[in-house]
Amino acid sequence: MTTTPAGRRSAGRIIVTALFVLLTVNAFKEVFWSDSPPALRALQAIVAAAGGATALGAWIGARWSAALALIYGLIAGGMVVSLGPMLEMPVEERGGLWIGGAVILVFALICAWYLRRATRRAPIDSGSAAVD
Repeated sequence: MTTTPAGRRSAGRIIVTALFVLLTVNAFKEVFWSDSPPALRALQAIVAAAGGATALGAWIGARWSAALALIYGLIAGGMVVSLGPMLEMPVEERGGLWIGGAVILVFALICAWYLRRATRRAPIDSGSAAVD
């Protein structure tokens, strides 16, 4: 397994950070510059906060960034699924919302897996441990 020097971010962490920054900006835009119902704006604000925290965690290499990526996926996926009743969509038009919510959740799970792998502490080398 290749490790990067201290202070240097891997390409994967930079990509995950950039993706979550873009998702955060989009959700933030929806909070203030859209004509969405208030409940949807509130959910977008929560999504923006979770996405921003995930981006920050990924950037600094925090171990909790993987958990926040998962939380982001649960909130954003749930928000997409709830759009049908919230926007009073006909039942026959709501099928794609479940698929969209599932895709968001899968994306978040993949990012959480990667961040967990990228931010895990290096295992202790048993050969370098001092024996009393």
